[in-house]
Amino acid sequence: MTDPLVIDVEALTQQEGRQLQGEVEARIEPIDVPGGTIAASEPVRLRFRLTHTGERQLWLEARLTARARLTCDRCLEPFDTVLTAEYEELYRPRPEDAGPGDEPEDTGEARVIYYDEDVIDLREGIRQNLLLAMPLKQLCRDDCRGLCPHCGQNLNEHACDCEEDAGDPRLAALAEWLRRHGKEEEV
Repeated sequence: MTDPLVIDVEALTQQEGRQLQGEVEARIEPIDVPGGTIAASEPVRLRFRLTHTGERQLWLEARLTARARLTCDRCLEPFDTVLTAEYEELYRPRPEDAGPGDEPEDTGEARVIYYDEDVIDLREGIRQNLLLAMPLKQLCRDDCRGLCPHCGQNLNEHACDCEEDAGDPRLAALAEWLRRHGKEEEV
């Protein structure tokens, strides 16, 4: 079975301006991130266009959609979300004097990636763009109430009987001033 995310580009690089368009669905390996793992609960969908721009360089325009299982930062419950990303990459043949770990120079426009033997592998670009598509704050819903800091009860499921924290006593004078001036904000 061939991997749909590994593309043979030999025929594409024979003529400048030639394009390859496609849409593929493929399973990817889970991606470890601080505090958990991005595990695609369904195959990742990639819509792409590869264009030969000359000198065996290939310009990739891609749109990525993945359903991921994440953990809420407030209540610690798992939830599913859709991650999307649009990105561009430039693929160049690896120069003969470049080793396997050598990275190409930054063009400022798009990420440049070396390829070998007329084959490009789209998996690393997918991995990196999924990481970039991750929300900074992973919430199961916008109004997630989180966990009670005293008893640990998930406040989305049930209210707890813990006393509400009175706040920092050093700010009591400020809280009193705010109450007198009609601003009922928590300090």
